[in-house]
Amino acid sequence: MAGRNWMGLALGALLLAGCTSGLPPAAQIDPAPVPGVALPFNARVMIFMGDKDLQRKLTIQLTRYQSEETKVQDGRILAETAQTLLAKGFRLVEINDPTIRPQIVVRLTGRPGWSKLDGVFKIGCGFDVWTADGQPLGNFVARWDSPMKVDYAVDLPPSYAQCLKKPLDELLASPALARLASQGFRDPHPKAAEEWMRALGPIPAWK
Repeated sequence: MAGRNWMGLALGALLLAGCTSGLPPAAQIDPAPVPGVALPFNARVMIFMGDKDLQRKLTIQLTRYQSEETKVQDGRILAETAQTLLAKGFRLVEINDPTIRPQIVVRLTGRPGWSKLDGVFKIGCGFDVWTADGQPLGNFVARWDSPMKVDYAVDLPPSYAQCLKKPLDELLASPALARLASQGFRDPHPKAAEEWMRALGPIPAWK
């Protein structure tokens, strides 16, 4: 009887493993410790995504010569995943919301590739980061390939989280951010911030 129970549990585990990649969600991914810093930084961060990027749907490769746009909201998933991760490093993180009077602005980059031929994600991603009046803080990029086959719809959020972990760690440990922190994340001049934010282009509503 004990042997049958063990076999039943093992079969159940195998079936479950076939339904999920096992990648942890973004909420379970923590940034690397920053020496001498108790995260999160006391700063307000706005994630910027233009309308075209925000509305982007995931395109997958069906065959060597044929692609298809899915219903998966690639742009919004990227934004939501980045917000979850950045909130581990900064006190306030919002998407396309200048009313928070951000001290830091992050423009996202992210482009996943998924082919039915191999079933894996190949993702490039990153953060382009400035102060809210346009002083560059750095470009932090990464590439991540899933080590196993994944479901392109279910596993896109945790795959983005895996890719964005490296840019997040590099941003939080960057000398430019340390310099801002040492100055107390002072608010930029309102006029300078307004002019630079306008230069980004239209800021679409998030909700």
